[in-house]
Amino acid sequence: MNSNSRQFLESFIAIETFLGDTSGLPHGVPFTQHVDTVRQSNHAVRIFAEDLKAFARLRNVIVHERGGGQVLAEPNQWAVDRIAHIRDVLLQPILVTQFMHTPVWTVDADDTLATATQRMYSKHYSQLPVYEKNQYHGILTVRNITYWIGAQSSAPLLLDSVLVRAVLAFASQRDTAIFVSTQTPLIEVVGYFAAQDRRGTYLDAVLITQDGTPAQPLLGLIAMADIPAINEQLQLYS
Repeated sequence: MNSNSRQFLESFIAIETFLGDTSGLPHGVPFTQHVDTVRQSNHAVRIFAEDLKAFARLRNVIVHERGGGQVLAEPNQWAVDRIAHIRDVLLQPILVTQFMHTPVWTVDADDTLATATQRMYSKHYSQLPVYEKNQYHGILTVRNITYWIGAQSSAPLLLDSVLVRAVLAFASQRDTAIFVSTQTPLIEVVGYFAAQDRRGTYLDAVLITQDGTPAQPLLGLIAMADIPAINEQLQLYS
């Protein structure tokens, strides 16, 4: 068995052990069944499921089918590198703290819309978390501001006389952000955005606190616009 086969099998065994420990299924259940079970709750496995099933077939050929003591199918370098990458994503995931925007600019519910929009413009942000007396109150977005403006009369709009809370109260979907902890794998954030999209709703941002609760200090933010860069960093679709 040459180096490629050995490296491939080492990565496969590590993934197989991870899936077995995670799925809760009894010993002896086929590898693909572990994949289908874990993919329901693990976005990384959901993304890599077809790769994993293909690699399981290759593993069977390497281990069980030999011609004259020789391996019939030798993994190429792409397969060795790909399964090693999947192993690392599953077993040593990149956390949200390694990608999040920090510090996070926020706005107070009693700030004026003029203050909020000027801050968004100067920082090139499309959303700002809103707080009231250090308590999370919602998220102000360009979309919600646009809808609010469109609903106003033809009279001149004085943004310095309108409070942020008024725009949040008008928004039909007031809260379009979720909180996660600093220990959340970055790839799970991709899953949160994808899940909202499948439901026909929109997730503006993932907000990060130490334990993932809104009452804690806000440490970072990941926005929908970050997903292409995250996909590239995690090599999800290579």
